[in-house]
Amino acid sequence: MKYIFTIIITITFFMCFILKKNIKAVTALISTFLILLIFYPKASINGAKEGINLWMFIVIPSLLPFFIINDMLMSLKVPENIAKLFAPVIKLLFNTTGYGAYVFIMSIFSGYPSGAKIVNDLIKSKKISVKEGQKILTFSSTSGPLFIIGAVGSGMLKYSIAGYILYISHILGAILNGILFRFILKDADKNKFNYNNNFYSENYYSSSEIFSKAISSSLITCGLIGGYIIMFSVIIYLLREIQYFDIIGYLLQKFFHLSSFFTFTIKSLFETSLEISNGAKIISLMDKSFTYKMCLLSFIIAFSGLSIIGQVSGILSKSGINIKLYVISKVFHGIFSSLLCFIFIMLLNIRVFVFNIKNSASVLNVIVLLELLLIIILILNIISYKIKFSKN
Repeated sequence: MKYIFTIIITITFFMCFILKKNIKAVTALISTFLILLIFYPKASINGAKEGINLWMFIVIPSLLPFFIINDMLMSLKVPENIAKLFAPVIKLLFNTTGYGAYVFIMSIFSGYPSGAKIVNDLIKSKKISVKEGQKILTFSSTSGPLFIIGAVGSGMLKYSIAGYILYISHILGAILNGILFRFILKDADKNKFNYNNNFYSENYYSSSEIFSKAISSSLITCGLIGGYIIMFSVIIYLLREIQYFDIIGYLLQKFFHLSSFFTFTIKSLFETSLEISNGAKIISLMDKSFTYKMCLLSFIIAFSGLSIIGQVSGILSKSGINIKLYVISKVFHGIFSSLLCFIFIMLLNIRVFVFNIKNSASVLNVIVLLELLLIIILILNIISYKIKFSKN
């Protein structure tokens, strides 16, 4: 029975992704998981509990403050100032308007799926076009330092330096990805919206109105993210219950005669690509070399996992962004990040760390990041105003 479930889930999943009109495939996939919920209620309940804990005690405390601040900054027209300041650099690197700089700065501090939310807000307010939003997402959909340096580096790998290597590789990989898609998404060069036309607004709101609107919008987004986290947590528990990943590995080795190392790598990618928190934990516990684990971690964090992709899809559902193209860009981001990670490890000649700085990145909590982010944005805002008034 477990083999039948595995085959049905695999076939219907790929049909959902490949086919344009995939109603039957989606129905079959949902029906299969409904049957699994009935067959394995304990696994589904445990998965839901795990998802709720992850959402309530990790995701909301780390993301909600960033979302509220971003919405307030959007209302105060701060992105326009940063866009004008960085326009020449962003145009040179990625061939987009300066709004890409604002999205990039916010994303590298707050992590997934902040970049998608900000792009959606910019498209909704007609500050950028859909095509430009698509291009901005290729370099501004990133994980944050709290997760990579704190959770993965210090927490899972027990080496903070490993977290810094992963984070630097991740950010540089995003930049290389954006440069690549600068030439692929050439149609996005012509943006029918100009930030100069949106610099001033006739709508003025009081501080309390801006704050209330920011909280309301951010809570709705966090609720959407929570739904995806809980459902994907349930799915992961159900797949483990039917030994889905072990069966996939066995079938690959049996029918394609792959080596045990190659089979293990593909099986690991399948298992860890669902949700990056669980995926990173699985990789960190593998009995493999440090280089192997670091490169695999770098790819998975950049790819972000199906749970994050689902959250991004939900946030951007009404924006017009092509999600399949977004997924392809995340695969390239993963390739760039893992290659850079490998190069850094080889250059630094890192094999095994002979020291252990426990919890050295624990100081990178939400409050410190918020303060640093606000200081940077404030400085950029002041510089932008000085440049604007010096020209007048």
